[in-house]
Amino acid sequence: MLAEMLQDAITLFVVIDPIGTVPLFLALTRHLDPPARRRVAGRAIFASAGVLVAFLLVGQPLLAGLGIGLPAFKIAGGVVVFLFGLQMVFETEQKNKDAHAEAGHDIAIFPLAFPTIAGPASMLTVVLLTQPGRAEWSHVALVAGLLVVILSLTWVLFLSAEPIQRVLGRAGTNLISRFLGLLLAALAAQTVLGGLADFFGIPLAVSQPPAN
Repeated sequence: MLAEMLQDAITLFVVIDPIGTVPLFLALTRHLDPPARRRVAGRAIFASAGVLVAFLLVGQPLLAGLGIGLPAFKIAGGVVVFLFGLQMVFETEQKNKDAHAEAGHDIAIFPLAFPTIAGPASMLTVVLLTQPGRAEWSHVALVAGLLVVILSLTWVLFLSAEPIQRVLGRAGTNLISRFLGLLLAALAAQTVLGGLADFFGIPLAVSQPPAN
């Protein structure tokens, strides 16, 4: 149970990527004063929480209503999350350069809440974490609690964005984001393998570290 909770927490942390969103938040709010920046951070987190909790609650019933089997969704979702992880690894500065072009929009909703925090990969992940066999209300509540913790951490990082950028520098935040992207791609590959194993009825062997 503890190992499962830790894996869920790591998966959600990596896919939401609180640290990697800090440079984008800084770029989008550079022209705002501190009170306005705090309001943007709060709205972005609130909107992201609403979207992700909605997918957490209705994702599995929606799949059942559409007749989509779990193996197919695990494979498709894993591929999407894998591509998202690769995008994090090979990401360029273009996202930050384009951020100023969004000044006419509510930047808290787009592009901060969607598609940055509550993007397709995050939405697919919360559905995968509540797949049949893990969809008891206790587990749904656990995933919801993890979401609250990680989104709260994201909010704190947004409020501390300038000091974090000064300490880590752009190179430091980019390095962390790329490492998290690599970890996310590995977790997604494991999800795809699990979907294929479920479809073909093949037990999925997980390698264990050698005993001392």
